Amino acid sequence: MLIGLFSLLLSVSVTLQVMQIDFERFEQLSGYDVYNSSLRVRKYNRTAVVINGTIELMVPLSESVMVSSDFFHSRLGNQQFNHYPAKFPTQNVCEFVQRFYEDYSEYCEHVVNLPRNGECPIAPRIIYVHNKPFPAKSVPPFFPTGLWKVQMAHTLNNIEIVRVEVIIKATHDLGI
Repeated sequence: MLIGLFSLLLSVSVTLQVMQIDFERFEQLSGYDVYNSSLRVRKYNRTAVVINGTIELMVPLSESVMVSSDFFHSRLGNQQFNHYPAKFPTQNVCEFVQRFYEDYSEYCEHVVNLPRNGECPIAPRIIYVHNKPFPAKSVPPFFPTGLWKVQMAHTLNNIEIVRVEVIIKATHDLGI
């Protein structure tokens, strides 16, 4: 009887676990002549953290600009990051936008003036991000908890022209 009750409670608690993912920081590290970002992470209310601001694309981006990524994980959330073997494939910026629309277009609400799917070269513009929480549904349920740092780099002829860094915190939260 006790084992049955314990297994029932365990199965209920496992099925109620929901991944809670929040932005911690967004920072543009280089490439201010290509992008001018005013994106900031801020507390929206007692429970929600959002990203808000603009990204101004200053120059056209063509197929010669490559996008690469690196993931780093801090299991304990203490800023001691280890390189993680996952990454988005390195591809040109036009393919990156096309793949983004194929995989994540449903999470683009609250983002205004994104390049259209198939637009290449990408014309200069200002992209507005209005109080956008992290789309936790886009992350698989087996995603390890902790602090995550993602660095995205744009290169032109193997020379880095832009680097941005996003830090998020992933925790398991009981969906009660």
